[in-house]
Amino acid sequence: MKKSAFTLIELLVVIAIIAILAGIALPVFNKVTEKAHATGDMNNLRQIGIGTAAYLTDHDDQIFKTTDPWPQLLNTDPTSTVPGKYVPNWRAFRSDFDRRPDGANPPNVSYGINVNILTQSTADGAFDGNISKMDSPSTLIYMAAALSAPLKTAGVGAFTGTSSTPIALDPSKLFGGLFQNYNMINALYMDFHVAQLKYGPTSNTDAFSNNTGDSGNKRWLPKLPPSS
Repeated sequence: MKKSAFTLIELLVVIAIIAILAGIALPVFNKVTEKAHATGDMNNLRQIGIGTAAYLTDHDDQIFKTTDPWPQLLNTDPTSTVPGKYVPNWRAFRSDFDRRPDGANPPNVSYGINVNILTQSTADGAFDGNISKMDSPSTLIYMAAALSAPLKTAGVGAFTGTSSTPIALDPSKLFGGLFQNYNMINALYMDFHVAQLKYGPTSNTDAFSNNTGDSGNKRWLPKLPPSS
């Protein structure tokens, strides 16, 4: 009685077909996953924007200062089971692009605030942190993902700071939160709308990564209306 079995050639052909199919499917899967992360990132920023607007209403339109642990001010207590006052779910502070393990105490925070907003002055003509006095908040970048390690080369990166320390954005050194071949990033503006911006190169004054010029659809420096 003759036994049937696969020959070595047949096995190699099957393995080659599986490898080809995997090579086709993997980029599609990665693209879908990246799009889901970008959408989740945008939703988080929207929640933080809504929470910040409510916080400002309760604090005479005064935004956080450099020394303020803003996540706790928005969520009240990350270790409590009671929902935060302004941002109910602490998970909103964690970007889907953040690959750090859970369990940090205080919990990890993925987003950073434009340092020019945190840095305030009471001098005449300077920004004192009062958002109601600001000119054109719809073009001022407020917040974005703040990953500073090279995620695309190292595989795993570390976001700057924790929930106990203010996190400032360094627009020219971000890697986490980028999508579409690391060319786009979600940004939350000071009027609390979220938009997708081109990330680089830094020589492009309209790109998010350029923080030396205010132009186009982004701005880094708070401005006050011209004095009459």
